[in-house]
Amino acid sequence: MTGKEFRRWRRSLEISQQVVADYAECNKSTICRWEKEQIKIYPDLYSKVMDFYKNHK
Repeated sequence: MTGKEFRRWRRSLEISQQVVADYAECNKSTICRWEKEQIKIYPDLYSKVMDFYKNHK
C-alpha cells in the first residue's frame, strides 16, 4: 500500500495522522510526509502502520 492509498483509507474512516503515529510510535510529521510520498519509511515502521490498517479494517 502506498502512502497516498493509506491516506485515502485513513480519511474515509476519519482517523487522524496523530492516532496512526501514536500506534506506530513515530512522529505525526513522519506519517504526513509518507502519505505525501515525500519520504519512504523504514520496513519496521511500515509493518506497524500496516498492522494498524489490518486492525481497523
